[in-house]
This record gives sequence, structure tokens and C-alpha cells, in this order.
Amino acid sequence: MNTLKDENGTIFGRMNADGNVDVLYTEDGAAVTRLDANVDVVGSDLGARYEHSDGITITVEDAKKIGLEIEA
Repeated sequence: MNTLKDENGTIFGRMNADGNVDVLYTEDGAAVTRLDANVDVVGSDLGARYEHSDGITITVEDAKKIGLEIEA
């Protein structure tokens, strides 16, 4: 998988209890609030390209589609 980055740092995914993937920054584990990718955010009517102040959670399928490394 490719290493994903944005203007704030390197990004990875972590599986959550619901079986979805929380998108986080490698450097400090902070939640990513906006992602330049054409994926849907779980529980939201807005895609990842919009600001999500509580952080972004995506499906495993979408994480694989964009090449996001997933930590179990």
C-alpha cells in the first residue's frame, strides 16, 4: 500500500469496534478531519473532502480503495 499524506502529515487507518476504519495521523494519532479522496464518511451525508470536526471514519472497502494502511 502507498503511504498517504496530506498537508498535516502521514495518514493511517485503525479498525474500530464497529468494523470500520478511523482515519488518523501517524505522528500523534489525531483524527483526520478532511481527506482529499472520493470516499464516503460513515454516518455522514458529506464525503471525506468536507470538514468533519469529529474525525473521519470510512469503510474497510473504501480504505483499501484509496490504499490506506490499516492497523488492526
